[in-house]
This record gives sequence, structure tokens and C-alpha cells, in this order.
Amino acid sequence: MNKKMFLFVLLIIMCIITVSAKENILSVFEKSYTVEDLEVCLKNGLEKLSINLNEEVPEENLKIINFILKNTYENNIHKMRGEEENQVYTKKTGEEAVFDKDGKLVTNPWNQGSYNYGKYEMPIQKFELDIWPWLVWGNARNDPTTFEERFYYYIMDLDRGIQEYIFLENKNDLEKVQYSNLGETDKLVYQFFNYLLFNKTYKLDLSEQNIIEYTKSADNYWKYLLQLLELSGYK
Repeated sequence: MNKKMFLFVLLIIMCIITVSAKENILSVFEKSYTVEDLEVCLKNGLEKLSINLNEEVPEENLKIINFILKNTYENNIHKMRGEEENQVYTKKTGEEAVFDKDGKLVTNPWNQGSYNYGKYEMPIQKFELDIWPWLVWGNARNDPTTFEERFYYYIMDLDRGIQEYIFLENKNDLEKVQYSNLGETDKLVYQFFNYLLFNKTYKLDLSEQNIIEYTKSADNYWKYLLQLLELSGYK
């Protein structure tokens, strides 16, 4: 092998290593259960994803994220490991019960109901109090599921919130969010979803023109959602 060929092969190998070593949501958070401080866990993960935490999330994105999360309910996350016919019932006070296809209370540690501390009308707080701890640590100490499993089913619930936004007729009345007024943890949550929902690498986004195409064809929308899964690390 001559010198030029050797350098060419070496360059290809380096490119392959660089691509394969690129961090994604799953690789960053797969062992997050070892971290006790959830805010530190989220911040460290975002930094590993090369997110500039000093850069504010655009105002329009803040409004959309807030709306999507407000319309993301705990449904699919209680249907893991083949229990797709489970039904979830939640009281206004936060208590949650899950019943299987035969109407029996689900008591296994990965799909059983839990007490929710956050409220859907305060979606960022709910993510911080209920969803993020569940993603990191699971539903119980003996929950056998992985971050990879849990995050996949969470995206399936997030899908409903995204579709609610897509089919929202009047998008001009979304609740405004002032980034500078947010607490540090709230900012981290918005940064996380800005990365997931509005990633600059996406060929399809949530622009008005694309949304029109999504409403015309489910196939077009699934192409957008597929980007979220691929960005997260699912193949």
C-alpha cells in the first residue's frame, strides 16, 4: 500500500470513528441512574450533546414546547413490554391507576400507576417532578426497564402533544414564555426539548409549510417523528 492510499484509508477510518462516537440522547443518559442530582444529570447530558446552554431558546419555540408538553399525557409509558391494552386513569389530585385488558389492577413495577406530583397545566414542572425522575430511575427500585425503553415510550406520548399542535387551528394564541424569567432547571428542560423538537439537522421541521404537508399525509408527519427517534439514538 503506497503512502497516499494509506492516508486515504486512515482518513476513512477516522471519519467512521468520529461518526460512531457522536453522542445522542440514549448514549448520554443510558447510565443516568447513577447520578443523584437530577438537575446536574440533565445539565451534564446537554453539555455532552454540545448544546450551548448560554444561548436562549427562541421565543416561538418556547411557546410551542410549552403547548406540546401540556398536551403530552402519561399513556404509552404504562404500556411497556407488550402490555399495549393497559388503560390509565388519573385523578385530579395526582393519584394514578393502571388496569390491564381484563380490568385487573396492574402491579408490576414497570407499568403500575404512581403518585404524580406535577400537574399537566404546568408542563415544565410536571416533567421535572414526574417524567424526568421516571426516565432516569424508572417507576420503582425493582423496575427492570432501561432508559432506552422508557424514553421510546415517552416519545410515543410526546407524539400526541406534537399532533395536537399540528392540528391546532389558531397558533397565534399560544401562551408566551419569557426565557430570562425562567429558573435554571426550567431552562434546561426547554433546552432539552428545543434540541429534540427543533434540531437544526432536521430536514423536516415544524414550520408552517411543513405542518400543512403533515396534515395532508400521515406519511409526511411520520418522517418528521422518525427524525426524533433517530436523533435520540434509535435505529
